[in-house]
Amino acid sequence: MNANILIETDNLSKEEWLRVRKHGLGGSDISILLGINPWRSELELWLDKTNQTNEPVAENEAMYFGSLLEPLLREEFTKRTGRKVVELKAILQHNEYPFMIADVDGITQDDEGNPAILELKTASEYKRSEWEQGVPNYYLTQVQHYLAVTGLKKAFVGVLIGGNTFIVREVDADIEIQEMLIALEKDFWNKVTNMIRPDIGNSDAAKKLLNSIYSGGVEEQIALPEEAIEYVDMFIEATADIDSAKARQQDASNHLKEYLGDYNSAKCLGHTINWKPVSTQRIDTKALAEKYPEIAEEFTKTTISRRFTLR
Repeated sequence: MNANILIETDNLSKEEWLRVRKHGLGGSDISILLGINPWRSELELWLDKTNQTNEPVAENEAMYFGSLLEPLLREEFTKRTGRKVVELKAILQHNEYPFMIADVDGITQDDEGNPAILELKTASEYKRSEWEQGVPNYYLTQVQHYLAVTGLKKAFVGVLIGGNTFIVREVDADIEIQEMLIALEKDFWNKVTNMIRPDIGNSDAAKKLLNSIYSGGVEEQIALPEEAIEYVDMFIEATADIDSAKARQQDASNHLKEYLGDYNSAKCLGHTINWKPVSTQRIDTKALAEKYPEIAEEFTKTTISRRFTLR
């Protein structure tokens, strides 16, 4: 391998591990830079790397069981393939681009006896079809990042799907993809070192970030800078497009409903159209509050959110 050892992780605490990761870009950061991560935005990553947030990414159940099962999956990989695995207890660093780091699940060998990366994953049952077609892009770019950091030519990805199917995929180093990733990571790290704030972007992850860091409450009205008019115009135009689309959708559904009449379902050129009666039950909160005000008050929950409008 051509990589340097940034730090050994054998006795490294979770807090220290997270602190070290702030000094570079790891494999799980790549999907964020590519805009294919639904949970985190580039701005959120930038805030993390520039130490402007102290909130680590919360470990969910999938992450917890992924870590718990890693030793078992490592053993299973050896049983299935006959390839021995060495657990690499270190964070690696690219020898030319020190901001590129890698914490791989293991090192194994290819058919010629050359060292290769082992990456282990767990996936839910509804992700099965993605893995049957190969390694999903979300993980493929992560693996190419690791191959770029280490200079190795092959990686094996073992994945446990739905808790009952273990498959192994091979990934060859792709120089074109790696060059693209290096350029992308260099650009982002330049923003980190020079404190250049990334654009907020249009992802749901960015929307969640804004809602989490700006709680509102300041009543004083401010004047936005002149460049904000671009986004005012964009919002007005998009709203008009949405309203137009909703009107056309309503027009189409009204005509189709007239064709169906009292029929619940219909076929049209391969399309299935349903207009079925649906029974729903809702608590009459107004009547409940009038008849049992104490009970209504006990079970009433107040939540605060911010509503965005532009007039």
